[in-house]
Amino acid sequence: MIDNGIVIEKAIRRIADEYGFDIETVENAINTSEVPLDLEKMVSEGIFCFRGPNEDVKYGNAALCLSNKILANAGVAKRLIPLICERIRNWDHEDIEVLLSELKKVITIMELNPDEYPGLQKCSIDPKDLPGEKIPDDIKEKCDVWAMDKKGMCLVGIDANKLMHIDEIRKAPASCS
Repeated sequence: MIDNGIVIEKAIRRIADEYGFDIETVENAINTSEVPLDLEKMVSEGIFCFRGPNEDVKYGNAALCLSNKILANAGVAKRLIPLICERIRNWDHEDIEVLLSELKKVITIMELNPDEYPGLQKCSIDPKDLPGEKIPDDIKEKCDVWAMDKKGMCLVGIDANKLMHIDEIRKAPASCS
């Protein structure tokens, strides 16, 4: 028999670890959500998630299912998304992979709440004006660069999901989309 309390605890810890929050922040988002969550009921409804060869895997799978249900709650998303967006706006320009990671986090939660969050603009981030170093004009002509860090690594691609160094872009014969 699976212990619901352990699944709930693991799900909250999973969200905190994956999204860079402390546990108290995640618990606060759950407890103050405008759309109340019945975590015990959510665990029971997700009984199909309790699969695996041993207890650790079963609990891990159940926690994964529950964490996605929690993040798909519009009230929880409303509490957590602004915190991630603030980290994006305050990105220090040091490592483009940090910015990409934060973008993936916020987009993942937004995709779980598509009616509430049709795009980054909903959290006051213009994808065409992400923080970063000034992009040289010769690069702008060759490639759509979303952002660049202090080392010249650039976030490129139609979905802003590829990384290229500025020197690679300069050498590339065609567009880098």
